[in-house]
Amino acid sequence: MHEKKTKLKIVLTSSKTNAASYIQYKQNLNEINLDSDNTDIILDISNDPKNVQYNLYDIALFMGYDEASKIAKQQNHSILTGIIDPRASFKNNFKFTDFVIANGLESKDYFSQYMEQVFVYHTFPIVNPVKKIFENKKKIILGYHGNKIHLDAMFPRITDPINMLANEYDIELWAMYNIKKLGLWKLPKKKNFLFKVNHIQFSVENYSNYIAHTDIGVIPQLIPFKDNQFLKYIAGSLSKKYNESQNDYFFRFKETTNIGRHLVFAQYGIPVISDMSPSACGLIHDGVDGCLAHYSKSWYLNLKMLINDREFREKMGKKFKKKFDYYASPKIQNTNLVDFLINLKKKQQ
Repeated sequence: MHEKKTKLKIVLTSSKTNAASYIQYKQNLNEINLDSDNTDIILDISNDPKNVQYNLYDIALFMGYDEASKIAKQQNHSILTGIIDPRASFKNNFKFTDFVIANGLESKDYFSQYMEQVFVYHTFPIVNPVKKIFENKKKIILGYHGNKIHLDAMFPRITDPINMLANEYDIELWAMYNIKKLGLWKLPKKKNFLFKVNHIQFSVENYSNYIAHTDIGVIPQLIPFKDNQFLKYIAGSLSKKYNESQNDYFFRFKETTNIGRHLVFAQYGIPVISDMSPSACGLIHDGVDGCLAHYSKSWYLNLKMLINDREFREKMGKKFKKKFDYYASPKIQNTNLVDFLINLKKKQQ
């Protein structure tokens, strides 16, 4: 006998339809309806969380900034409610919430304080495919996309090694961010970079117009932490109880740190060098399908290695693309999410 398939009717709802996180989750989750393996799983989209007929659904998904779990539970006691991509700043109380969909390992760990059931769903833009042409060109294009604040965080730990390499190679940095909203990234005063910065206005179209044609992706993720020996001293214990050393690493990152920016480069088969955040270390096999670095010299050595070997860059990028396909593609993630939701419903019965 064949196992009877579980039928689920899910609603994803948010009133902030222009929010970037909602747009990405809507885009990725909507592929549930396009998957022939999920014929018994239906996902509806609503733009008004307060006026959904929750009695018609098994599961309701809310964005953290406008969740309506209480309303859903009042209408339908058996409905399961989940908050997608919560943030510490939203201050959700989770009283009427059954599970959380977190955007990364860091977020999963943070919200495990409040919720036992946490599922990691990596969110990222699904970009248009572009045929990559690996040419023997002299200029090396480094690619960045994301918030302007991460560009600020690159200085000087990451910008210094790029600048050093610009003495030897023709390097250009293509930086895509929301210039209209955040203003132009200004280079630090009294610092003349030897490499050109091409400032690119963020748009969905510019992923394929620009980012797809870069050679190496650079992904800063850490909040700058001043390398101060006194700070390391006062942060330690008396008598060095835990064998503290002045050489210990001090990393600072937000609970929202994730691999969304990595996965854009992965879709294009572009190798990346990334800061050593927990999520990045979980994704990248260092030296195989990407590179991990923290200290400036490590960034320098990894950049130089990839700049010098075009064939190795191509192979690394292809491995990164392959990892995306079996690890983070919408089909893979949606299959895992549906299994997670089905198991929750079975536990409820």
